[in-house]
Amino acid sequence: MLAEIEDSIINAVKSASRDYRLAEVASYGGQYDEDLSQVVRSFPSVWVVFGGSAKPQKIARDKWKVPCTFVVLVGSRSVANEAATRKGDTAGSPGTYRMLEDVADLLVGQDLGLPIAELAPGAVKTLYSTRLNGQAISVFSQEFHTAYIQEGKIQRAAEESPVLETVGIDYHLTPDDGKADASDQVTLTD
Repeated sequence: MLAEIEDSIINAVKSASRDYRLAEVASYGGQYDEDLSQVVRSFPSVWVVFGGSAKPQKIARDKWKVPCTFVVLVGSRSVANEAATRKGDTAGSPGTYRMLEDVADLLVGQDLGLPIAELAPGAVKTLYSTRLNGQAISVFSQEFHTAYIQEGKIQRAAEESPVLETVGIDYHLTPDDGKADASDQVTLTD
């Protein structure tokens, strides 16, 4: 289910109409851990990643409600100044504030056609707001919360126990010499 939710968020962002172009919309795979000067070349961009899960809540014998968080990262750059990376500029950069608003407008209250709770907005955090190699960059993250039902397969005691098909009985007379004096075998049928 987690992969389906992530893919659905990515597809929703990719297919949304907007008056600016996104260079990349993808699953986050540690891009910011690589050479940041290379990553900013793909701005403006949106990445999506699973952010974690809280402890599932048992709602039935074999059903749990799993609350989970997905994180959307938006990144923008500008040669003008740092404020333009956040607020946008006349050169066509939407700015990270607008990108956050657009993503939230697109996702909040949606179930993406999946059996999940409607996406709810979460915390917004600044990841980068700096200058790098003569250009300003801005990267924000926003959490989106949802939940889904996970069903477990509980093995019933009867299913786990072997079926009794044959019963064997040994008779020992007193004094018992350790050997059966007589034996019976009963086969049980349906």
